[in-house]
Amino acid sequence: MSAKSIVELKGLADNGDVGAIYELGERYFNGVGVGVDFEKARGYFEVAAERGSNGSNYYLGKIYYNGCGVGINYGKAKEYFEKSAGADNVFSKFYLGKLYYWGDGVEKNYDKANEYKTSILAKPLYTNKEAGLEEFYSIPDFEGKTKDYVGELQNKVLAEYKDLFGKEY
Repeated sequence: MSAKSIVELKGLADNGDVGAIYELGERYFNGVGVGVDFEKARGYFEVAAERGSNGSNYYLGKIYYNGCGVGINYGKAKEYFEKSAGADNVFSKFYLGKLYYWGDGVEKNYDKANEYKTSILAKPLYTNKEAGLEEFYSIPDFEGKTKDYVGELQNKVLAEYKDLFGKEY
């Protein structure tokens, strides 16, 4: 997220800046600098998604999957996750795999669940490649675990840089 204030972001959003619209949605969804407000978040994400924001489709999927300010609607969640997964969003692929693995709003389909898992594991973002389908789709916070893993990788790279060049990057 940027260091811009909510007021600055709203000004940019009023002028059609899709990145600002998306960030406002993200801030209201996560309660960063404002209180959590899923209705406002959903409104911003819907506008940004209409204007081509892939990340907004992912968040809209999460809103409907988890029932954040709306009733749980796996059909809508699937629709948004599919749009985002079509642009190679691994988090949306994870949720789609969960839908098929558990049969939430769709017929259980272990082959499809495994296809999504295979697609995710093709990316260097997740290390537990030996996990079975149930273990894989039972991860409570895939996004958080992935961000932690990426952070660990970044720290290792920075430490190696310091070792090689004797200074911090």
